Amino acid sequence: MTQRPKSIVGMAASVRTLDDEPSYFTDVHRGYVGSTGIVHAIVPAVPRDNPLVKVKFPPDDRIVFFRLSELAVRDPDEPVEHEKHGERGSHLPRP
Repeated sequence: MTQRPKSIVGMAASVRTLDDEPSYFTDVHRGYVGSTGIVHAIVPAVPRDNPLVKVKFPPDDRIVFFRLSELAVRDPDEPVEHEKHGERGSHLPRP
């Protein structure tokens, strides 16, 4: 059995500058390019290796979704309090 990778929830995520902007980008997405927020949740998606990532940006805790490939994820400079949603820490129903 292979080990599961460490969860990135609670880690810092910086929005990368992209050469080809995705078609779904809006002015909201463009406004956060170069900014750093905290990974709030992962939303399973297709392709599986590039899920949607829910990122919370200070100071107003605005939530914006990006693809994992559009983010540079690292441990935060300061510990982050992350609020889980229910027992599983997910918005999704149990399978």
